Amino acid sequence: MKVKAIIIAMGLAALASTSAFADSSFESATVNQTGNGNTADVTQANSHNDKVNVNQFADGANATVSSDGGSYNVTDIKQTATSKGSSDLSATVTQKQTIGEKTTITQTGSKLTATVSQTSSMYDTDTVTQAGKNASATITRNGSSYNTVNIDQGTGKTSGPTDGAKATVTQTNTVANTVDILQGKNAGIATVDQRDGGYNHAKIEQTGGGTDGKIEQWAEVGDHASIKQSDAARSQIHSEYGGYNTNTVVQSGGTAPHYAQINQSQANNDTTTIIQTGPRYNEGYVDQIRSSNDTAFMIQIGDTNKAAARQNYGSDNVVVAAQVGGHNKMDLTQQAAFESTLLAGQLGGYNDIKASQSGTKEELTIAQIGDGNGANASQAGSYNTASITQIGLLNTGMTAQTGVGNAAVINQGGAFNKATIVQK
Repeated sequence: MKVKAIIIAMGLAALASTSAFADSSFESATVNQTGNGNTADVTQANSHNDKVNVNQFADGANATVSSDGGSYNVTDIKQTATSKGSSDLSATVTQKQTIGEKTTITQTGSKLTATVSQTSSMYDTDTVTQAGKNASATITRNGSSYNTVNIDQGTGKTSGPTDGAKATVTQTNTVANTVDILQGKNAGIATVDQRDGGYNHAKIEQTGGGTDGKIEQWAEVGDHASIKQSDAARSQIHSEYGGYNTNTVVQSGGTAPHYAQINQSQANNDTTTIIQTGPRYNEGYVDQIRSSNDTAFMIQIGDTNKAAARQNYGSDNVVVAAQVGGHNKMDLTQQAAFESTLLAGQLGGYNDIKASQSGTKEELTIAQIGDGNGANASQAGSYNTASITQIGLLNTGMTAQTGVGNAAVINQGGAFNKATIVQK
């Protein structure tokens, strides 16, 4: 049996008159549906402070809520599957020119779909909670500001376990919006795309193995983007044509490797941080091109890790990299740069650092504590400075400089160390 409930402007719970299809205030309506294949449609036009509750206990249920030109309305959609198979639950919320709307979607079952679309809206709060397998949540915002979206896919904080969850948030011409994505269990995929706006906050937090988090920023200013992952995970942050953004990746726990990559092009005054504390086989990469006044921090704790940073064609950039553990490798490059700085440190044994700079008035500092470490520094240009400090046994330090007015210093403490300086 298929039941369709249509409530327009919410003041007509009994659907008694077409004269009240819009401009309602402080009204309430409830739709309760039991049985498979039910559909509930709620349409709000110029309504204010109204409340709608949609409760569907079924498989194949669909709920749609549309709000146009309203304010401070509250909508609560709850969908619960009746079988253990594919429940096919779907909920869609569309908000246009709304203010202060509060929408909650709660889905329990499998093959769950939640979609929220906002256009020219302000101060709206949308919460999506999904528990089950193959959950999908999609949020799209255009020309909206000061809105909040919370997506919880099986973290156990507000719902049950979820495998194979997917969350996608797209924001265009938005200001000061907040996105918070939480994914539990395994194989979660989360993507945030922000363009032509500013001062937005996006956070992805994933637990479980095989997760993937990605944040894209285009022509954004003053954004805060962060990805936090545990167990085997992959993360990417890409930023272009913006400035004053803060990007952070934190990966910890698990026995499998972590992978983190941050790419920035013509994004000035950005701060980038990668922190990896998995036991081994972590990889972190920072790539900044034609950017100025950028700062990149890379911290790895564990063994057999790789860290690489590249800054090309910029000025006043800083890279700070540190590794704690053994058999780690670091490769740092600043090319065609002006007044930029490389600072690298390793604590442990059998680590290796390679650092190179080309440009003018560059500074390079390497410090290693442990046995069997190797450091190789090269500089090309004018008025550059290189310093290598090693404490331990059987360490090797090498510097090569080409240009005018350069300076190199190697300090070694311990036995059987080797130092080489070449200047041309």
